[in-house]
Amino acid sequence: IVLLVGFMRIVSGEFCRSWPGRLINVHPSLLPLHAGLMDLAVHQSVIDAGDKESGCTVHQVIEEVDGGGTVVQLKVPVTKDE
Repeated sequence: IVLLVGFMRIVSGEFCRSWPGRLINVHPSLLPLHAGLMDLAVHQSVIDAGDKESGCTVHQVIEEVDGGGTVVQLKVPVTKDE
């Protein structure tokens, strides 16, 4: 298993095909919401959208960025002072 946490790079299609079903990423949003964003851009997008909750998604990595199946999501409320 290859676990990508804070990797901040898009892996190549060739790499994805070399590790089918064994690439896992942790994304700082509730995918598919805010897909394709990273770092503080995710959190700003959550606030700008007026989302009432946010969280993280552990998902399969495929060639489509942030497009793989969800393994698990953890949700937290977005408070008024954020």
